[in-house]
Amino acid sequence: MKNINFNTEKRFGAKLAYLRKSKNLSQMKLAEIVNMNFNYIGQIERGEANVTIKTLRLLGDALEVELKELFDYSF
Repeated sequence: MKNINFNTEKRFGAKLAYLRKSKNLSQMKLAEIVNMNFNYIGQIERGEANVTIKTLRLLGDALEVELKELFDYSF
């Protein structure tokens, strides 16, 4: 079960990085928009951090995507 979660976190992080880069945002700029530390954005993108629903909503809003888009790993 732990491997499944790890893979999901990695895939989510990769999708977040993909969307962020597609909007031409640095980790620092995204962090500024969502009022978080840029190191935390990096941890999420590397699959090292779990995020809350509130954080998901903030990230989705900042990237101008619906939450479900964050979990579509077919990119």
